[in-house]
Amino acid sequence: MRLRNRIAVGCEAGALAGASVIAVFVLQDLLAVEPLATPGALAGRWFGPGGYEMDLSLLARVTAVVGFGFRLVAYTLFHFMAFMCLGVLATAVVRYDGSWLASLAGGAVFGLTACSLVYYGGALMAAGSVTAGSPGVSAVLGANLLAGMMIGGFLHWTVMVQASLEAEAA
Repeated sequence: MRLRNRIAVGCEAGALAGASVIAVFVLQDLLAVEPLATPGALAGRWFGPGGYEMDLSLLARVTAVVGFGFRLVAYTLFHFMAFMCLGVLATAVVRYDGSWLASLAGGAVFGLTACSLVYYGGALMAAGSVTAGSPGVSAVLGANLLAGMMIGGFLHWTVMVQASLEAEAA
């Protein structure tokens, strides 16, 4: 696969993996009846605590909501960019031109190692910020395992589609 194609496919795989991680934590937060608790805590870790007490004036409440929304959007963009970079890295590290099982297993190992290293490395860089409500180790490892499997599966699927297109063209 050419470098340009690897970058494009890696970005797509990373975006899919990032969306799967978001889905896991949105579902977890909904089951806990605390919508947006996890992304709010993670955004607070990176961008500092935001918001004010809710007994303030209407203007202060609007400012708190807008500030929370901005931090949430900024963290979501940061999240997707990190996973897109991981997807591009996976095109060089994960073997995905073999069987489905090998691609999923390689992706799972990649997710558990690379994705988790990026998450916990980022958490160390943001140390000292708000960490309350952050996901536990098992939730992070499970989400990263799923993300890695999504990356490996998507890369394998892309190779299979390209091979079938090339076979039809010939």
